Amino acid sequence: MRGAWFIVTKAFGLDLMRGLKSTKLLCAISFILGAFLTLLWVTPPNQPFMGPAKTQAFEPLSPSPPIRRGQEPDIVPACGKIEAIQLPFAKSDGIFPDRDERLRPPTWFFEGASDASLSRFFSSCDLRPLERRLLLAHRFWEVTSNGCVIHATGELIWSLSHESRSRIYSMLAKNAANYSQHYPFRFSLEGFDEKFKASKLPPDQVERIRSLTYTNLGYLCFSDLQAAEAALKPSEFNDLTETLCAVPAYLLRLQLNKDSDINGLVKYWGKGGREKLIAPFLSSLARLPGGGAINISYLLPPFPRLRLYTYPDAWNDLTVARQDCLFTALNFFNETPDWSLLDQTCREKIWSSEYERISDEACLGDLISLLDAHDCAFHTCVYIADGFVFTKNGINTRQPWVLMKITDMLAIYDSIEKPRGIVFLRRREPQLNARRD
Repeated sequence: MRGAWFIVTKAFGLDLMRGLKSTKLLCAISFILGAFLTLLWVTPPNQPFMGPAKTQAFEPLSPSPPIRRGQEPDIVPACGKIEAIQLPFAKSDGIFPDRDERLRPPTWFFEGASDASLSRFFSSCDLRPLERRLLLAHRFWEVTSNGCVIHATGELIWSLSHESRSRIYSMLAKNAANYSQHYPFRFSLEGFDEKFKASKLPPDQVERIRSLTYTNLGYLCFSDLQAAEAALKPSEFNDLTETLCAVPAYLLRLQLNKDSDINGLVKYWGKGGREKLIAPFLSSLARLPGGGAINISYLLPPFPRLRLYTYPDAWNDLTVARQDCLFTALNFFNETPDWSLLDQTCREKIWSSEYERISDEACLGDLISLLDAHDCAFHTCVYIADGFVFTKNGINTRQPWVLMKITDMLAIYDSIEKPRGIVFLRRREPQLNARRD
């Protein structure tokens, strides 16, 4: 699922930097990667789809195809010159996928801890007097056969310093039973102000939320949504969840002028037998005085074009709850959805027979899959252009179809399950045209 280069090569053992030709560019991309592996949170997929048994296409640690970035000096990629406009995409109704899990009364589970060992751990956290008094109040403790549970009060949560919260929540994050700490809202270490820049929350409430943040594994994290809800007005809480749950989507525009390679652009964006559909408009737009630009959604096949920037629960479709990332990816070039792709057996058959691993430069419609420890894909999305993908992050109906930077998509899934490998796949051309017909 990552489009351009920047796929955290060391993390997955992949040589994705092949094709980047200058040290200067490499440094720039490394900087961008650090800045964008951030921000977002998205609900974990309800269940990963299991890919086919180990095949050549799923060898996990082999080099991925090089992807040329549009920022390379004096080189216009095959997709053309792309203008990207960030679009924080979210619902404004205060509803989000894992609301129940995040708003339940906070109970902190320390697996394998005894009364004595947990007391020693808290003593090592250099607690302030108030923190120590509240944390060691054994009336809120419950020792079980497999650990210790603390029923955290609002006073305790708000009393923690940044340092204490970081120590304690980093320990809690190791166990999925602590849902909020295991799946926190994540930002870059300097990303809080950027995330809340467009928030409608009053400045004093933004600072209160900031006081609940902590650091873990190189991210700035926020977990205490239940405590925030109790402290905010309903309208303010809706603003907070809208800000936190906003997907880092993008609007992409293709820029053309009299010097544009129209034939090359038609070949790129008309893949799947659609060249004659888009050629007249692209050539006409390029002839405008000074050139012009077009939203690339107009250049996509019907399936992604209709779903882009929409939420599944807005569709009057009884199957929408089953339309996951793989259903989305395999239907990319179809004029009408292939409903048989809801069946796992059918999906695996198409996957293994109609797709092949690629070693050349990624282009429109190629699939990018993240592999787990068993070499099964737990997320698949579609490469679009210039490091952007068309993706539906999870089967949950509250997750929209969007265009997203590969780095942002990776940050989301890296917080759920660090991929062991990444593969690029392409539908064989005869099957592509046959299925379209």
